[in-house]
Amino acid sequence: MKIDETGLDDIIDLSRYPIDALETQAGKRLIARCARDLESKALCLLPAFVRPSALSGMVKEAESLVPRAYYRQDVMKFSGDEQADKKWPLGHPNRADIPGRYRQVLSEDIPTNHLLRRLYMWSGLTEFIRLVFGFDTMYRSHCPHLSLTLKIAGPGDTDGWHYDGNDGVVSLLLQKPDNGGQFEYAPYIRSPNDERYDALGRVFADPRTHAERPNLAPGTFVLFNGNLSVHRVAPVGETTQPRIVSLLSYDRHPDQVFSPEYVEYMRRFPTDAKAQATL
Repeated sequence: MKIDETGLDDIIDLSRYPIDALETQAGKRLIARCARDLESKALCLLPAFVRPSALSGMVKEAESLVPRAYYRQDVMKFSGDEQADKKWPLGHPNRADIPGRYRQVLSEDIPTNHLLRRLYMWSGLTEFIRLVFGFDTMYRSHCPHLSLTLKIAGPGDTDGWHYDGNDGVVSLLLQKPDNGGQFEYAPYIRSPNDERYDALGRVFADPRTHAERPNLAPGTFVLFNGNLSVHRVAPVGETTQPRIVSLLSYDRHPDQVFSPEYVEYMRRFPTDAKAQATL
């Protein structure tokens, strides 16, 4: 997919975040600050990353895609294993029932001329993310379905506790709801060699005490180590507008794709467009 990379200054505030000049002192300071945040907190926040006019345009484009979104409504075991109750003792976190309820627009339904697609396809952004994560290589996900997605959450919707399955998940908050829908996470709660189930259980039991709640404003660009930091989006309360977030996926390997079983699972859920087509 070829995208015109010119004119990204109309999307990103490059005077504040000199991603187009990473070799300069200002660019190096930005990389160093983000890397420190990621190492210490598993999270790097770049508020007002997207210019207000571009943000407004992204919200309108996202709203136009809602009819194509799959509306997931289910409850799954945290481990993803339907036999979890037979494999783990009562009270074990892997047996926890995790709700998932949100609309998701898949990558193939986000047009090439949309602002969000232009942002994702900019090679300068990929290089910036590589340097912050400290990897030798970094590529946009090769997945045709989940490389770039939108999640839209209205009243009662939630994206339950989970870990991410790829090297670098990056998000951009486009719109906040009036109430609820906070991003909550427990930084580096597990390691590659230790799941730390006791600590995980405490997060599930009392997230207000054991999870962080960063203040995210629309237009904030987020780099996050979600592979080692369990996280969720808390249920959205009463609101006149949905929570809208975009997920941009990257990996150290050029051929990374997400599970086709998950994609097929999502496609079992209804979309507004499908419902109208059956009328």
